[in-house]
Amino acid sequence: MKFEKVGNRGLLFSFDDPYLTNVYVILGNDYVFVLDTFLGNDSMNLVLSKIAEEGYAGKPIVVFNSHADYDHYWGNGAFKNAMIIGHEHCKERVLAEGEASLVKYADHQRGEIELIPPNRTFQETLRFEDEGVKFFHSPGHTLDSASCYDMVDKVLFVGDNVESPFPYLNHVNFDQYIRTLKSYLKVDWKYIVAGHDPLMKKPDLIKRNIDYLQKFKDWKLDLDSMSTQELHRHVDHNLSAIKEELMKSDQKESLLKHLKELEKYIS
Repeated sequence: MKFEKVGNRGLLFSFDDPYLTNVYVILGNDYVFVLDTFLGNDSMNLVLSKIAEEGYAGKPIVVFNSHADYDHYWGNGAFKNAMIIGHEHCKERVLAEGEASLVKYADHQRGEIELIPPNRTFQETLRFEDEGVKFFHSPGHTLDSASCYDMVDKVLFVGDNVESPFPYLNHVNFDQYIRTLKSYLKVDWKYIVAGHDPLMKKPDLIKRNIDYLQKFKDWKLDLDSMSTQELHRHVDHNLSAIKEELMKSDQKESLLKHLKELEKYIS
């Protein structure tokens, strides 16, 4: 695990097993905010130890789940008495999908896991005014995706909405996703913390993600310019995830043409 301080009150924990995943902590005046909880109690016990080292042991903890993909909430059980915040659809997904995720991703478990959903949900925004912390719905990578903005340190935590080389798609919600990413560009931030990328100080990756989504939506992707990693993300996950939905839409013919074009790249 890699650890670094961000701004005046931020702690960034970057876990690299089984893949890079970030957990971010805001050391507030009255609360400690833990943004996402990774893969189980073992990893979160490391976070709790560091919080104690910083002199914040015993301060009330508020946990935030950016969305209900398993690698962002499996460690909720380490915070039994905490307020756990998430979008209302995040809670619904944990309850509906949690048991299946334990089976599917069993080898990713890091310590004890209790499937604990958010106990404080919101629809649009939830603010801790005295702490300078704002949580807000930001659908994109998933429909329940939400983000957090630390107004004091100007740190924007975006979960999996921003990712390299391209974002993972789960729905045909291009316009909605693009609106979310463009809204990030309007926020006065100094740092972006994403779920699975190094700390960012520039908007380059957000802009590349917007470009990919816009070109995908318009069926104008330049396949020749894509790296092997980009083609893999585009074909093996994104097209696979939304193919059925596209086939039932007015985009069916465009999809079939695109799949034909892809044959020379994936044969």
